[in-house]
Amino acid sequence: MKKQTDPRMHSVEHILNQTMVRMFGCDRCFSAHIEKKKSKCDYRFPGPLTEEEIAAVEKKVNEVVLRNLPISEKLISIQDARK
Repeated sequence: MKKQTDPRMHSVEHILNQTMVRMFGCDRCFSAHIEKKKSKCDYRFPGPLTEEEIAAVEKKVNEVVLRNLPISEKLISIQDARK
């Protein structure tokens, strides 16, 4: 049985990735499991984040989510994507 995904969680994954890149200069997550009840994203760091860093990430992600910005999807050709 395939686990049910939630499009909102997928969008928040993108917000989280950009937040991590901007705050810590790291790469996007190297592994993500996005599900309706529980999700996780794995990042490469020299050590664990502090409680303060985790709280700061959560605050920034929630600030973006609470802006309730419109989300759209656009499909483009492989050729255009390569440009």
